[in-house]
Amino acid sequence: MNLELRSPTELETLLEALCEDRLAPADAARLERMVLSSPEARWRYLTYMDLHGTLFWDAAGAGSPEPLSSHELPVHEWPSHENVVIHGSSIRDLPAVAAGVAAFRQPASRHAPRPHALTLTSISACVAIVALVAWNLSGPAKPSQVVVREGRPLPVADANEATGDAGTTGDAGTKGVLRTYGPPIVIADAVAVETDAPSVETDSLRTIAGGQLPTVIPVSSHEVVARIDSEIRSRWEELGLQPSVKADDAEWLRRISLDLLGRVPAVAEAESFFADSSADKRETLIERLLDDPEYVRNFTTKWTNLLLGRSSNPLVNRDAFRKFLRLSFAANRPWNRLVADLVSAEGNNSENGATNFLIAHLNNDAAPATAVASRLFLARQVHCNQCHNNPFDETKQIAFWELNSFFQQTTCVPRQRRDPGTGRVLQSFTELVTRDAGGPTYFETQTGLMRVAYPRFGGREIDPSPDTNRRHELARLMTDGEQPQLAAAFVNRMWEHFLGCGFTRDVNDLGPHQPASHPELLAVLSEQFIRSGYDIKQLIRWICQSEPYQLTSRFAESNQNDDPPLGELPAFSRMYVKSMTAEQTYDSLLTATKAHRVGAADWMQAEQNRQQWLQQFIVASNNDDNDETMAFDGSIGNALSLMNGPLIERALDTSAGSFLGEVIRQKSTEAEKIRSLCLATLSRPPSPTEFSTMRKLVRDGSSNRGAKGQPVEAYQDLFWALLNSNEFASIH
Repeated sequence: MNLELRSPTELETLLEALCEDRLAPADAARLERMVLSSPEARWRYLTYMDLHGTLFWDAAGAGSPEPLSSHELPVHEWPSHENVVIHGSSIRDLPAVAAGVAAFRQPASRHAPRPHALTLTSISACVAIVALVAWNLSGPAKPSQVVVREGRPLPVADANEATGDAGTTGDAGTKGVLRTYGPPIVIADAVAVETDAPSVETDSLRTIAGGQLPTVIPVSSHEVVARIDSEIRSRWEELGLQPSVKADDAEWLRRISLDLLGRVPAVAEAESFFADSSADKRETLIERLLDDPEYVRNFTTKWTNLLLGRSSNPLVNRDAFRKFLRLSFAANRPWNRLVADLVSAEGNNSENGATNFLIAHLNNDAAPATAVASRLFLARQVHCNQCHNNPFDETKQIAFWELNSFFQQTTCVPRQRRDPGTGRVLQSFTELVTRDAGGPTYFETQTGLMRVAYPRFGGREIDPSPDTNRRHELARLMTDGEQPQLAAAFVNRMWEHFLGCGFTRDVNDLGPHQPASHPELLAVLSEQFIRSGYDIKQLIRWICQSEPYQLTSRFAESNQNDDPPLGELPAFSRMYVKSMTAEQTYDSLLTATKAHRVGAADWMQAEQNRQQWLQQFIVASNNDDNDETMAFDGSIGNALSLMNGPLIERALDTSAGSFLGEVIRQKSTEAEKIRSLCLATLSRPPSPTEFSTMRKLVRDGSSNRGAKGQPVEAYQDLFWALLNSNEFASIH
């Protein structure tokens, strides 16, 4: 959907009217269409509302010992958007008087009552837009339609931005300049053209595919899903495999909830799904979960751990970084735009959360930044090339240092902001700074020779003079237009997230020495991901609606050899069992037991408990690549920490607010109580054999009974056993 704005700042004008509760119904409808029109419009919406919520909250002085003037606003509360232009001015120039938007702020550490500035109308309008903001209506772009940007073809998703679609703004008098976290991207004579010529990166896609691309590439969602299924079935036939049967509703519901929300489904959610008899209920649930705030939280956690690691770093503002990711996933920002922000970010790490990615990895002459950026964004392992040529492929040592030279202008500087009157420190932060430096990067070979490397990426060398912002150039080269390696790396990682295995044995490596199990399918999905405008939610829909994702994890004699841990490439004839991450385990325990309600801890205390529980499993390597591992692998030590830890102790509490207490007290039969405990933990009712065993445990396992004669200890024993079962700890 493409909408032409009446003026360059129409989106911001309507948002201002919304916040001031003076939005006419026709304008409200117009704003809704704009927000739904593109990921960039959703991004502008979220950052604008986040800014106004911050200004209103701090201007009101809520939760503060004394009111703060606008120039004293804590820096960490400013939104992470360095270059947004609103009404021709920097966001820093907006007065701190925005009212009616405090409801958009995340749960905060301030608990003072909020000022009563919201009217019922403004609340309703704001909530309506929030509910719609994550809904992505933009389908894949027409394959033959591109725009010309500085002589290169681009996907239509970028053409929307180039032609001033909803949500794109620029400085007065600077037509065609898009403001993002990264460098301004200048659109030169952007015009829509029709062409049947192949894209400039087709040869790279053929390399990823290991051969020729299919001559016909589908463009609709149903065609993409059908193509996935066709490629997968062809591989089954080639290997002589019979796939496992389709997963039942209980198994599939548990899987999709863990994959999208990061937790098991609640009992009410399971009961509702089982009662739904519609034929398209799985597809409907996928859409609902993609609109759930817990989807945003789950993928924010996943990518925070990948990009920053789980270990603490005093220079890194983890909260600001999570805020940047949270807003990005909520707005469904295109993956290439998000990566560009991370690579090119500058400034205060509390104001611009994206800066924290590089701040976390600039140690050791930016060797970790080089290795992590290549591994996560391009799926190329280059860390070994720091010292020598790679013995497994043709990558040379100089390739590492050519990429590393893009980061050599960058440094991080600890700073403090003080009150000009009293001199007391108001805030400590880290600033990511681009230095005025140029020339080559020097490195030493294994033979002791000193060599030089100039900034070079993808066969393209940039001007090494001090006037060139190297990271801005790297962001452009990595993400501008059609970049199959960037797309393929993300597609492969997301496939692994949902299916348990990627197309390659190591999702961090798509090098020539790593054969893909389904090379043409990887190429097709990468191409379609690019055509969709790097639409993350669209890619998720394709994967979750595909046939392999619907299969059960139970295998038969006909496909028992489809076992990647034994060294074979995956055929995806069944769902591969995955272990829960530590975060998924913790959040699933809280969902199943409501342990966080025991003692009525507030949100801040609950989050602190979560982080303390997770920290016990983190093992930092302290090496040149900033590696770390999670000692959470289903071992005996992990099991004991669960069985005897304080979290399980709270889970088995039967006081008011706990799930187990509610089950024991409810007026229901013994069978219904057992069923509730199984639904909470395993997301399914017990089988007849299991029920017989559980009923015997409840009747004979304890003499300690509650006030109404309920066998309290027996139910506690049963709940404990279910929470510590292998089935609860796995995604299958």
